[in-house]
Amino acid sequence: MCPRADSSSSFKSVRIRAEEILRLDQMATREYGMPSLLLMENAGRSVSDVISREYKPCKVLIFVGKGNNGGDGLVVARNLANRSFSVQVVLLEDPARFKTDPLLNFSIVKKMNIPWVLLAAVSEEKIFTYCQDSELVVDAIFGVGIHSSVNGIFERVIRAINASQRPVVSIDIPSGLDADTGQVHGVAVQAAWTVTLTLPKRGLFEGEGPRHAGAIEVVDIGMPRELLLPFLNDPA
Repeated sequence: MCPRADSSSSFKSVRIRAEEILRLDQMATREYGMPSLLLMENAGRSVSDVISREYKPCKVLIFVGKGNNGGDGLVVARNLANRSFSVQVVLLEDPARFKTDPLLNFSIVKKMNIPWVLLAAVSEEKIFTYCQDSELVVDAIFGVGIHSSVNGIFERVIRAINASQRPVVSIDIPSGLDADTGQVHGVAVQAAWTVTLTLPKRGLFEGEGPRHAGAIEVVDIGMPRELLLPFLNDPA
């Protein structure tokens, strides 16, 4: 008889830096032949699993940046739409500036007829109205690579998200929070949940991290375990 599994993760106490997680992604692609698109698909599905577990189908607003974090958000949009959530996608940059994988997922979102809008020079009040009309917000704006001040449309969006007091699920790390230090780069999302990918990010537990991250859940995106084992014995 197969024994019951231990649901606890061996990696929950790990604290990884942004450059380390980016290197792991590169190694998975280069050394194991795992396409970055597959990792994005796994990430979005895992985040969707957490959302579906914690929330019943409702009106979800997903803020999407141009990078891989935004691509994860587009995968979440697809998965939640398939699970009877009412989804609207808000793009913060022109899709022409998207990277290859997020652009492909945006194409699928359009073909699925998931509503989307591109924010341009709109007021913080208008963005606030978008948030107020939703029941749940997904933050897929910035990933772990941000180390400079948030400004422009991104600052207005984050302020509006926080002011709306809607529950927020941040993908990997709350946008505007430094993944290494927990420093807030001007403004950062106040999340109810942070669904962080592969390994916990150091900044979630340092500085302002605990105040912004909410409940933290680490999800598997299919990274080869051999790549992760060295972090079990890393004193850092």
